[in-house]
Amino acid sequence: MKGKSIIEVVSVFLIFRIIGIWMRTTDIMKWEFETLHWSYIGGALLFIIPFTILFLSKRNFSSYGLTLERWREDLNFGLIFALITGIFLNGMGYMILWKYNIEYTEMRGALLLTCCWVAVLVVVLSHLRKAEKKYYGEHPPPAGMNFVVLIGLLALPLMIALYAGKDITIIGSTVLWQFIFSGIGEEVMYRGYYQSRINEEFGRPFTFMGVTFGYGVIISSLLFSCVHILNPFNPLEGIYEYAWWWGLFTFFGGLTFGLVREKTGSIIPCGIAHGLPDAVGEAFGLLFMP
Repeated sequence: MKGKSIIEVVSVFLIFRIIGIWMRTTDIMKWEFETLHWSYIGGALLFIIPFTILFLSKRNFSSYGLTLERWREDLNFGLIFALITGIFLNGMGYMILWKYNIEYTEMRGALLLTCCWVAVLVVVLSHLRKAEKKYYGEHPPPAGMNFVVLIGLLALPLMIALYAGKDITIIGSTVLWQFIFSGIGEEVMYRGYYQSRINEEFGRPFTFMGVTFGYGVIISSLLFSCVHILNPFNPLEGIYEYAWWWGLFTFFGGLTFGLVREKTGSIIPCGIAHGLPDAVGEAFGLLFMP
């Protein structure tokens, strides 16, 4: 039956959302939010669900972008991808929103961040096309310094919090959750499982800026947009709100991550570029912004 991959991923998406809505009413998740500011149980499902499906269905993990085959190259490019994302999103987009007191969930904020994501998309794909042989050539880049940079950036908010005498519980929790669960976990689910599963059935018939891709990128980006639109929605708590504008710029973020995943064949660069700016940016926001 044509379209069975779409039925599969949409069904998994809906089940995941239903579980998430129910879990938000439980005492354990309420405790997590009150104590840690984030839900680690909910975040863990981003890994557990796709890995369980792939394991039980005996699918090839590598074809789903879950591979360490070129981890040195992926780490190296992931840091550059994260730098570009951080410059346009955190350094420009969110700073402008903060300066002019604009919410990212309203029209002006969403349109600004959409423009930022389009800029990231063009710059990253242009850079990767020009430097593809450099990143994926015969000689892998040394990983030691890249690990030092990655760990150093993640630790920076914690060191500042300690120096300023602030409680590091929420800062540390934010860094950990944003990098591991929001960053890597969402990439495993959306660009790893959802996107790759649809590619298995429909292939990759399109090309954009040197990237061959298919409906998997589009549908996974739509689902990524939908999950952000539905973030405030919880009928079990009597909340029927939708964050429509949040869904706009996250769709373009999903397209960017999706195309990079297709170009590199791995979710590692996307996981780093997704998680690192969010982790450091959110932590600094808690440290310095009212």
